[in-house]
Amino acid sequence: MKNRIINIYGLVLLAIVGSLTACDKQLDLAPEDTTVESEVFQTAASAESALMDVYNKTYEANKQTAYTIGDVTTRLIEVTSTYSMALVSGNLLTDDYTAEEIWSKTYSAINVANVIIKSVPELGTYNEDLEKQHVAEAKFLRAYNYLVMLRLYGDGALKGKMDGLCLPLQLAPYAGTEFVSNNALKRSTNDEVYTQIIKDLSEALPDLRVEYDDDLETRARATKGSVHALLSRVYLYMGNFQKAAEESAFFVNNSTYRLAPDLRSVFPISSGVDVDLDEEFIYAIPLTFNGGDHQFGTHYYPYYSKSVGYVSDDYIGKFSGTDQRITDLIWEGNPLSIYNSGKLTTSKFNNKDGRDNIPMIRLSEMYLTRAEALARTDGKVQEALDLLNAIASRADAAFVDYNLSDFATTEDLIDRIMLEREKELAFEGLHRYDIIRTGRKLQFKNGDGVYEDVPAGRYVLPIPKREIDITKGSLVQNPGYL
Repeated sequence: MKNRIINIYGLVLLAIVGSLTACDKQLDLAPEDTTVESEVFQTAASAESALMDVYNKTYEANKQTAYTIGDVTTRLIEVTSTYSMALVSGNLLTDDYTAEEIWSKTYSAINVANVIIKSVPELGTYNEDLEKQHVAEAKFLRAYNYLVMLRLYGDGALKGKMDGLCLPLQLAPYAGTEFVSNNALKRSTNDEVYTQIIKDLSEALPDLRVEYDDDLETRARATKGSVHALLSRVYLYMGNFQKAAEESAFFVNNSTYRLAPDLRSVFPISSGVDVDLDEEFIYAIPLTFNGGDHQFGTHYYPYYSKSVGYVSDDYIGKFSGTDQRITDLIWEGNPLSIYNSGKLTTSKFNNKDGRDNIPMIRLSEMYLTRAEALARTDGKVQEALDLLNAIASRADAAFVDYNLSDFATTEDLIDRIMLEREKELAFEGLHRYDIIRTGRKLQFKNGDGVYEDVPAGRYVLPIPKREIDITKGSLVQNPGYL
């Protein structure tokens, strides 16, 4: 079945599907050539090929800064790249290429998901249950991509500002041959975007599989588990801790997902060829290799080369000397790199050619989400402590389990859970958003080696100037960039 995964993540679609997806987003011009869509959805195989383009575009949207911004903009990384300093300090210009590329590539994925969601029910002529599954997978991916965008562009979206402006909710494929400014979508509120994400995930849940015959597919495609996990993350970002706890409860004693006894098996040294996904992955983008040519090329993460910076002493100082997350998952990286010689980096991404599995949601995140949510709703409860102990003891054989009496207050327990999230999930694209949603400050080290606060209005990226210009102002800029 591995060849099937190769098809999922490496497929270069023929023109018949490309013509459906050539327009990256609602704000672009439509493609000049079109193809009858019914030809694509006559068979399960061709429809699945179109669906796999959504997976591929989701990878394209998350293979660079959209993923690493979650960590390189925090004190986990000592940034040395001059270009990256603008991102880290909140000084991006409104016409910055990074903000525009993230926007463009993510809306490209959303647009192809819209094609599946609309066209399969209307034009599909294959097995009805499989049609429903394909639509459900597309809804999961649309929700995932909208959440990526929400946390980067939504004004106050992680701070409970539900009336803040978020994103244009494009829920139908782009149509038409000419851009008309008065038809351009405006930015929906954070509340409206959150509501749509939850709606997509809730509608997807009944029609998704629990698991596939092949374990790699179970962790690389949308399942009931990945929906519950993403819903848990959504509710955590919203501050709805009761719902976050309910969704993450799906993973308690769930035999499909298990914590590995050692972290090196979760993040093995990558050969650059097919590398299995460990059982604790709920959703990941897998490394694939076919015919001697890596289907994805490289993911352009800067960790191995240390071209952006290196792991900070501040982060390393939070561990004991027996913790696997230091002994096994921190190393020098490329010893021949011209960048930051002798400094340390993460080995979660360790292939010299950038050919690694990409973690999107892991079981350890769900343990810590449930622990935090239970503590915030029920106080110092044993289950929250047990979940914290499970993650900490797995990483460090010398760790001694906590007792409830070790924490004077519920806030002390929550603080310790948040520290464990930082240690466990570092370099997986999440830390920035934990900082923002918990009311802490984003900081960067200036040229004098002193930490400064990022301006409060720059906790989100600018709406790309190009998008504002071509809509003639239908899209408005985030307040911090006016």
